[in-house]
Amino acid sequence: MKKILMILLMLSLSVLAADKKHSDEIDHVALAALLLKDGLTSRAAEELKQVNLEDENIDKGRYYTLEGLVYTKQFKYEKANASFTLALQNSEVPNKALYLYMAQNSFKLKDYKGTLASIKSADELAEKSASVQALKAECYWKLKDENSALVVLAKAMKTFPEKWNFYKQRFSYYLALKLYQSALSDAEVYLSNASPNEKTVLSFIAALRSSGDTDRAIELAEKANIQFVESAEITVLLAHLYIDKDMVQVAADLFDQASIEDGKYTKEAAEMMRRAKEFTLALYKNAQMLDTKEKLKQRVAIYIEFGSYERIIVSKRALERSELIDDESIRYALAYSYYMTRSFDESEVQLQQLTRPDLFKKATELRKNMQKCKESLWECNI
Repeated sequence: MKKILMILLMLSLSVLAADKKHSDEIDHVALAALLLKDGLTSRAAEELKQVNLEDENIDKGRYYTLEGLVYTKQFKYEKANASFTLALQNSEVPNKALYLYMAQNSFKLKDYKGTLASIKSADELAEKSASVQALKAECYWKLKDENSALVVLAKAMKTFPEKWNFYKQRFSYYLALKLYQSALSDAEVYLSNASPNEKTVLSFIAALRSSGDTDRAIELAEKANIQFVESAEITVLLAHLYIDKDMVQVAADLFDQASIEDGKYTKEAAEMMRRAKEFTLALYKNAQMLDTKEKLKQRVAIYIEFGSYERIIVSKRALERSELIDDESIRYALAYSYYMTRSFDESEVQLQQLTRPDLFKKATELRKNMQKCKESLWECNI
């Protein structure tokens, strides 16, 4: 009896061991799926390595799917697509969603033809996805098939009427093709419906500006400046567009507006007022600057612009205290101010300390004029 019990026990243990071995292999796949779901890619990969692929009970379709996902997470896109291909080959009912993974991986590998082939294989699944259609258009664009890219987007806009990003994508295509009016139209549709953030709007305007179509960039920027009334960046970009058109006064007013919206533009506002010949406003904006050294440096430029040479001379001690006098352009401005007020000896003291070639040449001309003024009042150019 004991021998029979022993034999039965041995048989039971053998069966249990076989069942346990089979159970372990299935658990590796299941555990890999759980680990991958929790973002533990490396551990999922280790579990998959323990799977015995010789076991006929293994669901190879599922195994290769998980392996493909692991490789994708590890940025090993070629290996991932090879695994997805095996998953499709080993599945009774192939999961077409895998073609979409393959499409994304191929795109990252810059295999645009491969991406299009995978999208085609995904069939209706791809047709129902707005993001896949955007990817499809981009592949055609990358392959220099501009017409197909535009056709895909046009069809997608009808299929997904509320996906405004298609207009944003087509805007960039139109811009590259120099179809500026069409680009502007798409930009307006996008901006009116997509609730874009300030950064996106700025990119639209900047793109039009870089294309050389300043007028349409201004048209869009004016609308954006109203839409984003508190955006100093949009106001400044609009100001630069008017500078491109040599409309300095308009640009100065916009910089003034931008400085109210954001104090960091105060310096630029004062500079633009100077260029616009608005002396009082330039000094007013300059007075609002917090950086004392930068404020004084800009003020000298404003005084020079409007011929207030006495004010520069009065500022001499402040220039010395701030060490701005060590800036040779500032020292020359001081020397020039002494010259314009006929304080020739003081002017010469400053001119003697100049070493920059361009300023040294100007100093020579000043000396000639000063000599003329000393010798003959009629030949003096002041």
